[in-house]
Amino acid sequence: MSGSAHRAPAPAAPAVPTSLVSVASLVTWIRDEGEGDPFAAHIFVAGDDVDGADFALLELSESRVENCRFAACDCTRAAFTDVVFSGCDFSNSDFSEANFTRCTFASCKFTGANFTEAVLRRVEVRDSTLAYASLAKAKLEDVGVRTTDLSHADVSEMRLKRAAFDDVRFVGTSFFRTSLDGVDLTTCQLADIVLSDTMGELRGCTMDLYQAAGIAQRLGVRIAD
Repeated sequence: MSGSAHRAPAPAAPAVPTSLVSVASLVTWIRDEGEGDPFAAHIFVAGDDVDGADFALLELSESRVENCRFAACDCTRAAFTDVVFSGCDFSNSDFSEANFTRCTFASCKFTGANFTEAVLRRVEVRDSTLAYASLAKAKLEDVGVRTTDLSHADVSEMRLKRAAFDDVRFVGTSFFRTSLDGVDLTTCQLADIVLSDTMGELRGCTMDLYQAAGIAQRLGVRIAD
């Protein structure tokens, strides 16, 4: 294990200009302003509400997205750089192989969203839900997650580098083949998490006594009163 695994994540610090162009519909903006080219920058998207939109290969940078609903949208292989998201609903949207760099998410909903093989670098998530989402084989580097629900999410075979979790709910979450070496879970809720038979995923992580006792019981260890 490298020493970098124990360092705190670098802050997301998205670089968003103070002056942005207001956009009511991202689909319309791409069609009219981008002439169909899925590229947008320096925009403020607020109150957009769309189902099943095609945002595949979208490149969005230096922008803000607030109080929007993008349900069941195709965002495969999209790239988001220096973007602030707040109060948004991305339930059941597909972000597989997408790339997020210097992005923040506050009070966002990703229920059932797909982040398979996505790359998240310098990303912060707070007060959000990723329940039933898939981050299988995703790569997280310099990522901080706090006060967020990851219940029944699939985070199997995920690669973590300088990731921090604070007050995160891991109930029925699958960590299969995801190394938690260097990760502090003491403030998180752990219940019925899915691990390999050897529970090697937990090697090197930090737990409190109550959490460790729960894992020990799964191994058949009897805890004395």
